[in-house]
Amino acid sequence: MENGQLPLNQLLEAINTPRFERLKDFFTQLITPVLIRKGRLLVDIGQVNSNIYFIKSGVIRSYYLKGSEDITSRLIAEGEIACVAESFFAQKESDEVMETLEDTMVYIISYDAYRKLAQEDILIAQLIIQLLEQRLVSFSERVRLFKYLSVEQRIEYYINQPYSLFRRVPDHYIATYLGTTPATFSRCLKIVNLDKIQQ
Repeated sequence: MENGQLPLNQLLEAINTPRFERLKDFFTQLITPVLIRKGRLLVDIGQVNSNIYFIKSGVIRSYYLKGSEDITSRLIAEGEIACVAESFFAQKESDEVMETLEDTMVYIISYDAYRKLAQEDILIAQLIIQLLEQRLVSFSERVRLFKYLSVEQRIEYYINQPYSLFRRVPDHYIATYLGTTPATFSRCLKIVNLDKIQQ
């Protein structure tokens, strides 16, 4: 997470404040943690993303296909929100796959429950808007990363961020996420590490 407090922490803190007291029982039913095993497809191409996932622990990856290649679009870990946004919010078929890369503990909110919450309570609607605004800022940060930095700079920037999943997920997933090939990622990684040693 590039900016501010993690979405899951914000949601859980909000639930425990007096202003959300009347919705606490409803929330408690919604946020029962579910363990999803490593390698499980949460959404496949052509399916509608019917749930949004708040990650308590673990890693989820989203990717799309380009010919025979799969290109990582998002790597999401603890405290973050996972969904294929276009599919979830428009309830249309997904053009991406979403899968777990580790055994992952999540809180699941269905689309119907999400819409009910957003429509029936102004405080919940405001909280959801705040979380979505943060996702937009995060996306804008990634666009800036691609627009202004070289491949070497993107790699160095990413692996030094606190949200980086470097060494936690396979390098080739990070390589495609950063817009490069596994071979280039490996070569640049050596250069980045060598520069650190020489400093």
